[in-house]
Amino acid sequence: MSTKLKINKKFKTELRQFFEAHPAKRVNRNLREVFVTYMSYSLDVIPLNMADIIWDMQCLMELVDVVEDETTD
Repeated sequence: MSTKLKINKKFKTELRQFFEAHPAKRVNRNLREVFVTYMSYSLDVIPLNMADIIWDMQCLMELVDVVEDETTD
């Protein structure tokens, strides 16, 4: 489900400040670590919304990849 968002100045500021304090490469590595750990503990009981979880995590990690690739110090 897609929703068109209006990105205001506060959001841009918060996003910039977040990635200034939390390097994108480290965030992505940590997201992946948490997700893989979660998956390893979910092998016996797979959540009903696993497809959504996987899709959201993939998209989030791809977004962080873009932040890493397209930003400069």
